Amino acid sequence: MAEALENAKNESKIIALTSPKEGAGKTTLTLNLALGWAGIQKRPVLIVPLDPLARQEHSFYLDIKKPVSVADILRTLGNSNIAVVGGLLRGKISMSQWGVGVLPLGHTRAQIAAISPKILIPILSRLAQTFDIFLDVDSSFPMQAFAFDIADKIFWVSNATRTHLNSTVQLFNDYKEQRYPMERISVICNQYDMPGSIPYEEVEKFYNSLGRDITVFLPWDEGIMATSNRKGVEIISNPQSEWIKGLRLVLAKIRDIKPAPKDWTASVSDEEFTQAAKEIWAPILSAGGAGGAAAGNHVAVEGEDELSKTKLSFWDDLKQKIHKEVVRTLEIERIVISDESAASAQTRKRVAAIVDDILQKQPNLQFSRDQRTRFDYELLDEILGLGPLETLMRDPSVTEIMVNAFDKIFIEQKGKLTLTKYKFRNNDQVIQVIKRIVAPLGRRIDESVPLVDARLKDGSRVNAIIAPLAVSGPTLTIRRFSQKPFGPEDYFRFGTITPECMEFLEKCVRIRKNIIVCGGTGTGKTTFLNALSGYIADDERIITVEDTAELRLQQPHWVSLESRPSNVEGKGAITIQDLVKNCLRMRPDRIVVGECRGAEALDMLQAMNTGHEGSLTTIHANSPRDGLSRLEAMCMQASADLPIFAIREMISSAVNMIVQLSRFSDGSRKVTYITEMHGQKDGKIQSTDLFRYVQTGVDENGKVQGVFAPTGKLPTFSMILNQKGYRCQKMCS
Repeated sequence: MAEALENAKNESKIIALTSPKEGAGKTTLTLNLALGWAGIQKRPVLIVPLDPLARQEHSFYLDIKKPVSVADILRTLGNSNIAVVGGLLRGKISMSQWGVGVLPLGHTRAQIAAISPKILIPILSRLAQTFDIFLDVDSSFPMQAFAFDIADKIFWVSNATRTHLNSTVQLFNDYKEQRYPMERISVICNQYDMPGSIPYEEVEKFYNSLGRDITVFLPWDEGIMATSNRKGVEIISNPQSEWIKGLRLVLAKIRDIKPAPKDWTASVSDEEFTQAAKEIWAPILSAGGAGGAAAGNHVAVEGEDELSKTKLSFWDDLKQKIHKEVVRTLEIERIVISDESAASAQTRKRVAAIVDDILQKQPNLQFSRDQRTRFDYELLDEILGLGPLETLMRDPSVTEIMVNAFDKIFIEQKGKLTLTKYKFRNNDQVIQVIKRIVAPLGRRIDESVPLVDARLKDGSRVNAIIAPLAVSGPTLTIRRFSQKPFGPEDYFRFGTITPECMEFLEKCVRIRKNIIVCGGTGTGKTTFLNALSGYIADDERIITVEDTAELRLQQPHWVSLESRPSNVEGKGAITIQDLVKNCLRMRPDRIVVGECRGAEALDMLQAMNTGHEGSLTTIHANSPRDGLSRLEAMCMQASADLPIFAIREMISSAVNMIVQLSRFSDGSRKVTYITEMHGQKDGKIQSTDLFRYVQTGVDENGKVQGVFAPTGKLPTFSMILNQKGYRCQKMCS
């Protein structure tokens, strides 16, 4: 491991030269720089032309008859199991007498078109252990992104013409938006004194406006150009020419470069690279030693994980430093980040520009494009959003986010709980995020009010607890809901319920049966309640009552009410019970209570018994029978004077149906019971299961197997269903 880390420190230099348009003299510069560099240091030098036209200019000037290409290497080594592939690759490179080799991608356009970054990664990562590499990048070549990602320095070779400057503006804007490492770009103004060129002062001013200094102005030199047309002659032949003097300045710039570990996979997806490693390079690199293609997704030096750990502190420290500078800049510019403005694209763009400007001024900051993008996103999320939670909030498949501690963030995804890689810096950052959530809602959280329920703008439900109640540190739970409410088709696709069972429930809603949805925590009660509410007719007035507004009904005649906690003085609370009582005065056709948890259950039952049939609610319970027991307990909580037989009489006459939801070991949620309540007998509420889900086993993938089956018993209101034309016998048997 220590040897690998030392190799990382002494990694080769990769220099890329590109231009805004053809004719800038980029190839001549690449040749001269490679030859000059080979003469002043010990490592051999390799030119890799990234040219889609297969022009073979470098091999012509270096007097190499037919150099070995990447396509040749693939053809020769592609299916071989070679013990020391690094040495064989080095031996196959076509070298000139001046210590400069060339490795074209192919000899024909068809061969080059078949070469991609995922193929080049293992070859160049191997060769970089021996060679300093000069990439001659065609301005229109798609692999320009790959070259920029792995290069330690990018020389932008431009002429002093309007067409070159106009193309530069457009390309630089594109590169900046795609988070290319702009700080690695240095400008060479070549042939600046050719007839018709723009004055060099104007060119310098132009590039300064783009945040780039010009490394050197190279003159038009007829001697150099004439010599460069002669095959096999060393181009650097007149050390006293102004052109050569300028070239020495560029070589000095290259000498001062401190190469960082290469981000070889920045331009290729993990999936692409893994596939390439398996199909093309696994046989070659399996015995290749340190620095080869790993079995995973990265080809950089061994010990990169250890290097990453040492950089973690630097990463966090830099974020805090930049964060403070951004806040200071915003204060100077009198930009106030409010809850509304933080979400605007304009604010995000301005803050991103400030971050970009500050990063440009950081000395010796070598980030790959992937690292730069990640850094920018993380910092913007901290400044404008919920920090590391923002990435999870952008993922629609995440249904719940649970911060157990600042360094332990769990999510629920597809019904499964998973520990994520995301972390807060410390407890203070967690509290800061909690305050950012609750402050716009007029809530506060501190030692005097250490517990809070809130709702985000997208409807997500938030619960936060801090010390002294949370002994292990501040905790945060965010229950998220789909932006588009689930419909019956979604439940059929998930296997939650069958079309036959859903059709039966639809008819129950339409004939105004009172329904309670039961289930444990996280079984999807509220979401299913929302789906059932969708069967209510558009001409009925619906009033929903919730602790935190989650229901999203689509009917036009819908009023949503939400409870309110007490203020810091312990006053002003509006409970669910208060709202249920109040909504009776609002002339509702249907009352939908998001969840009955306490005394409001009695008011809900009274409403169901006094002309508000077809009402819906949910309760926490693990079975229909447990649900009835919970209802009894909640009613007694509201009025201890009521005898139990009276409560049971009220429940049996008010509640018509119970729909039981359960979550299984594979994370799936299913309707396990549809049960009818019908009167009392010997002081007990009578119930009949009409549909059941029966688990039959688990398949090889851990998926629960089972069947939804009607019990064959008809509901007591089957005649009403038949009169409405709903074919009760067919649905329930």
